[in-house]
Amino acid sequence: MTTFTKIPLIGVTTHSGAWCPPWWTIAFAIRRAGGKAVRISPRHDVEVSELQGLVLSGGTDLCPELYGQPAEPGQSYDVPRDELESKVLDFALQKQLPMLGICRGCQLINVRLGGALFRDIKNQRKLTSNRTMIHPGKKLFVRTDSMLHRIVEHEQLRINSLHHQAIAEVAPGFVISGTDADDFTQAIESPEKPYILGVQWHPEYLPYMINQAKLFKWLVRQCIE
Repeated sequence: MTTFTKIPLIGVTTHSGAWCPPWWTIAFAIRRAGGKAVRISPRHDVEVSELQGLVLSGGTDLCPELYGQPAEPGQSYDVPRDELESKVLDFALQKQLPMLGICRGCQLINVRLGGALFRDIKNQRKLTSNRTMIHPGKKLFVRTDSMLHRIVEHEQLRINSLHHQAIAEVAPGFVISGTDADDFTQAIESPEKPYILGVQWHPEYLPYMINQAKLFKWLVRQCIE
């Protein structure tokens, strides 16, 4: 495995807009962990061959056609972003780049590798709130034999929630490493691809929580090693 002696360059995929809090908070988290972030979007061109790692950030719903379902009439999708992120993800998979998928990014990893999504889980929730919350108001249950557990070193964490879609079918080769009280998938990983981690919540909005920062430290460490 190649060792990078300089600060690793980590691509962060986002939407194209100028107002992009996920980019700022993820870039801060990566810099704090010892890496350097570069923004990737349909408006921000990056030479992906220079990357040592990748973060697929959150955002709007993925087009259902990505996982074999028809698009909903009247619903708008960010197709240019879907197409760009799919290409960048394919490159990262080919090169085995360490990657962290966040919310939409976790979902994209899952569907790109053969999984599927629930389009809307609001009516399926029983024990957890449907409300969007940027603060850590929900509980994550971490599988004790998982890579996620080795990273965060806890069986339970407090997490936030900004999603209404969730993983319905896990991609082949991946396993669920974290769930919430309603048993919705909150984290996925692959024993065959230990350089990939997907989380449904938004650790970039919880920089004051040590165990959330560990996710970005894990990513940077993987890039260096």
